Amino acid sequence: MATTEVLLPLMGEGVNEATVSSWLVQVGDRVQKDAPLLEVSTDKVDTEIPAPADGFLIQASVKEGDTVEVNQVLGIIADDRDESVRQSTGGQQAQAVTSSPTPSNVTASSNPAAATSADQSNIKSSPLVRKIAQEQGIDLAQVVGTGLHGRITKKDVLAHQEQQSAPAAVPTQKSSTPVPAAVPADTAMAHPGLSTSTDDQGREYLEGVEVQRQPMSRMRCLIADHMVESVRTSPHVTTVFEMDMHKVVRMREAYKDRFFKEEGFKLTYTPFLIHAAVEAVKKFPIVNSSLDGYDLLLKKDINIGCAVALDGGLIVPVIKKAGELSLLGIARRLNDLVVRARSKKLKPDEVQGGTFSITNPGGYGSLTSNPIINQPQVAILGVGTIVKRPVVVDDMIAIRPQMMASLTFDHRVIDGEVGAKYLAAMKEALENYDTPPL
Repeated sequence: MATTEVLLPLMGEGVNEATVSSWLVQVGDRVQKDAPLLEVSTDKVDTEIPAPADGFLIQASVKEGDTVEVNQVLGIIADDRDESVRQSTGGQQAQAVTSSPTPSNVTASSNPAAATSADQSNIKSSPLVRKIAQEQGIDLAQVVGTGLHGRITKKDVLAHQEQQSAPAAVPTQKSSTPVPAAVPADTAMAHPGLSTSTDDQGREYLEGVEVQRQPMSRMRCLIADHMVESVRTSPHVTTVFEMDMHKVVRMREAYKDRFFKEEGFKLTYTPFLIHAAVEAVKKFPIVNSSLDGYDLLLKKDINIGCAVALDGGLIVPVIKKAGELSLLGIARRLNDLVVRARSKKLKPDEVQGGTFSITNPGGYGSLTSNPIINQPQVAILGVGTIVKRPVVVDDMIAIRPQMMASLTFDHRVIDGEVGAKYLAAMKEALENYDTPPL
């Protein structure tokens, strides 16, 4: 009987582990080579692990919520269905044996305090959490994890730090409103000072209004942490320009049918905007930098991160070396990334290494936006919808397709003059566009 191990592949530079989000097949199921087996999450992206061979999944070596390292065995595939039954039976028997604790260990294993003495190498947490704990001098064995299967999250570490530094509580007059016995650490951290109450039927209230508590998804939590950290790090300033898009609109209309016939996907305005944004970056490379203390890190490559909306959040895949691509090259790369982002086929290194980001809420009708910088970058471009409106052209009123574009930048690095000059360069590129997409 031939068997094949399912290993966690290399998840990108600097990404050495991932968390198992869910198994997509059950032990004993037939699987096909390259079909998705399970879904894993890193601090950057959710992705599916494909089956390395045809056969039957005879063993799932890890559970949902487990943290696994690169090249760790996730499961085993065999070409014999009967072997899956034997493995499943054997696994259940082994589990029955290992799940029966000795009487001397029952109390200790069920006591949260006893778990704090565990070896930190076995504590479920991400590299980011361990880094924060190390920097703050926090012993993770003393932190109560509220994540899936007891996984310690960033919020747990921050909540633990706050509890350690908080002064002793001063007795206050008892409220006539019932108060819950305990407030989850992650909720208290997400909303400092926010308290709710419950009635005799267990219903929860906030300021007298009944609420239904719903934990955020892991992606939403990561977005929340990243956005708060960005605002805390960078002084945000936004400048807005209006741009005449009539040449871009005319060119797209002239080429869109031929483009779809030859390329197999629609030509949108986004590649034009990215191409013009890259040309402006070349003129003002300071927007393509990062700040390390008081040192500027000027990037040699222009890697454009493009925000893509997903169910329950968004992700920012990166067009690498966009400065070397034509308009057609950008369109192809963007379409590939967007399609795979929405089908969870992105690789972790495809959401890393961005040097400048673009978000396009205009696709949903937004006129303009004030986006938050994607750290450690220093600027982000927001583009609005294209709307026909009357404008003055050569002292005459004309109807032109207009678009608002905003640049939000880190004022530690970029002054208002440079931010305005960047948008002026992009405006000039779009209003004088003469590069066919084919």
